[in-house]
Amino acid sequence: MSRATRTTRRYRTGGRVATVAAAWVIALSTAATASAAQLPQQSQLHSQSQSPHQSQLSQTSPFSQPSQLSRQVRVVGGAGVVSGPDLATATAYLVSPARLVDGNYYENFAGSGFADFSLTLDGAFAFAAVGDGADLGRVSGFISSGGRDGSGRTVDAWTGIGTVYASGASIAKEALLAEVTGADPRSFGGHDLVAAVAAAVCTRVSVAPDSSCPAVGGYRYSPSVFAQALAIISQLRAGSSAAGPVAFLLSLQHPDGSWPSLIPATGDSDVDSTAMAAMALALVPAAAPELARAQAWLSGQQEADGGFPGAAGDSTNSAGLAIQALNLALGTYGQQVARARAFLGAQQNPDGGFNVASAGQRGSDVRASTQAVSGAVGTSFGVLAATAGSASPSPTGSSPTASPTPTASPTATSSVAASRTSATSVSASVAAAATSKDPALAATGAGAALPVSAAAVLIAAGVALLLAARGTTAIRRH
Repeated sequence: MSRATRTTRRYRTGGRVATVAAAWVIALSTAATASAAQLPQQSQLHSQSQSPHQSQLSQTSPFSQPSQLSRQVRVVGGAGVVSGPDLATATAYLVSPARLVDGNYYENFAGSGFADFSLTLDGAFAFAAVGDGADLGRVSGFISSGGRDGSGRTVDAWTGIGTVYASGASIAKEALLAEVTGADPRSFGGHDLVAAVAAAVCTRVSVAPDSSCPAVGGYRYSPSVFAQALAIISQLRAGSSAAGPVAFLLSLQHPDGSWPSLIPATGDSDVDSTAMAAMALALVPAAAPELARAQAWLSGQQEADGGFPGAAGDSTNSAGLAIQALNLALGTYGQQVARARAFLGAQQNPDGGFNVASAGQRGSDVRASTQAVSGAVGTSFGVLAATAGSASPSPTGSSPTASPTPTASPTATSSVAASRTSATSVSASVAAAATSKDPALAATGAGAALPVSAAAVLIAAGVALLLAARGTTAIRRH
């Protein structure tokens, strides 16, 4: 999943302002003509079905499958008992009509009608993690059917698919949704997303002012390690070759096992990027040494309170990602995972949402909450798959042997259905929800309120700003 005040990552001066301005100009022009919404907005990401690579993975976490998920985990340590996140209330927070518009998408800004498609996909991955098939199916159906937000835009306007501004990582994130839900990414939303991602792999370095391809093996308009790793996950899950992108990702790893934030490399070491790179390399058996080094580095970054450092400080988002990466080697890092889950529990608010970080402004944040939920479950994006299950399953999983030991608490009683205005069973299948003929999927663009001539001027201005942003921006949103 907007993350402007917290987990929006490092960016180059001027690019963010230009991108936001472009988005709003184009959104305004949509009020006069529906065709104004077809240019993509640059943003970067977050966040899967069975592939040949998955048989080589071993997920041993008791929280790795929705059917084994305890809605509240009590972590027992020397300092007493600390409750982990309550995933039922967290899910209820995420699916509240006040946040998930018509059950279909999250907005960039509340009331704007302008969908944040990246955040929407983050929410879908969180629903898959907890087994909320109904809401996952509704969002997936909205995306795959070409559903339009309040400004008339579809997900294609965000990915840029079919245009010169197509973002490899954004397309890959949409493909990942198809993979997670068991749909065919080669025929999803009217596109062959697998082919589109492959076509977005850079075969040569672009020449200024074109900044689309900073390196061979990167993805077009995907200038972060996080985005690189996400696109690799999508390609490998689809059974595609990602040899070039994997080689490029490995070339960016620091000797200490970490990865930088941006592409071209900035020399920093970043928890979020390293965690995503680890999840990608878990699908590459030959990269086992690099994966182990990444996990060892991540373990060493854990704060005293169990959290992990991110752009916003001791970050909820970064803790969630770190859990997913360390959970791949739970036998080694079980204690770190348990402490990080306890940290997430401490950052959960009464409304079910999560703070952005342990310090600073208090209050629940949608983007932080999506990653906190995915992290609390602990399933890597490399193997995440939807299961028709309940958001409130019985805690049947065995606990890891590391100390402190997470053990299931049977006392959580809040339910997602009870907190929704119009609830449906969370055990409904993804396929049924995705294929329903929901009238909410119809176009909801605003009617013409400005003269067509004024709209044309606004569109031109938006395009100019967008072009400027493309050339200067290296925003990572996940």
